Parts: sequence; C-alpha cells; structure tokens
Amino acid sequence: MSRAKERPFEVVLGGRFLPMPSVLAFGMDEGPLSDRELGALRWARDAGYDIAVFTCETAAPLRAQLAEHDIPATVLADVEGPASEPDAPFTAAAARAEALARFCAQRGVTLEQAVVIAGTPRDCEAMMSAGRALALRGAGIDAAAAAEQAFPTRAMSGLVRALNAAVAMRV
Repeated sequence: MSRAKERPFEVVLGGRFLPMPSVLAFGMDEGPLSDRELGALRWARDAGYDIAVFTCETAAPLRAQLAEHDIPATVLADVEGPASEPDAPFTAAAARAEALARFCAQRGVTLEQAVVIAGTPRDCEAMMSAGRALALRGAGIDAAAAAEQAFPTRAMSGLVRALNAAVAMRV
C-alpha cells in the first residue's frame, strides 16, 4: 500500500502538491484583536491549526487577550531576546522567519505545512518561507506579489477574511 494515501495533499496553482497546512502564523503589530478576529481565530483553533502570532509590541497584553478567549496561540515577540544562533539575523523580518522555522520544528512539521498571513513588511520573509502565503494590504509590494491571495487592510476586516481563507485551506 502506498504511503502517499496516509498524508492528505492538496493541489495548488501550477500543479504543485503541498501537504495539508497545520501551522498558521500572522503578524499583529497594532492594537488588540477585535471580537470578529477572535472569532476567526477560534475557528482556526477548531480546525486544528497550531497558531503563532508575530508582534513587535510587548507581548503580555496579546497573550492575556488570547488566553482570556481560550485561543492557544504562541506569541513570538520581536523584543524578547536575540535569535538562537550565533550568526542570527539582524532584521525583524529575518528574525520572524527564523522564529517561524523554530515554531514549526518544535511541532514536528515543515515550513511547507505553514500558512503565513503577512500584515506588515516585517512578515514578508516568514510568508515567503512558508508553504502557503496570504497578505493584507499594507504588507508591502513584495508580499502582495508573492501571496496566493491578498486581502484588504486589517481595519477593513482583512485579517478576518485571511483567517477564514486559511481555515478553508484546511477543511
């Protein structure tokens, strides 16, 4: 019996086969999450995603908000110390890509099994290293060009739409 039947695969643009996504990461660099965003995150949680959130602000309020709403997400803050390697990257964008790689490795999955929603230019490198890429307007021209789908800004419910699209990739 073929082992290929044991792992669910999905065909995407260009006939490229990717494993079913199991990690969802997105950038959250401004303000608390709205009720609609929290609802979309609950849906992602219920779909089975391991969730990571990149932030450049102090992570404590975001962690508290996620815990209060029973969303098991890991907050990866840019300001929480140096990267693990001696030749660590010096940019926030490279640090986020490295943090995503560590997050995936800790869960025993590859970067191809990650969906990244780029909300700012800092998320672009992580998005480009992931198997599936989504972007919000304002993430930069590179993110918009590399993303499978682009959404409006967070203020225009873009994050909610992107989270819904990520869940649709998994179900």
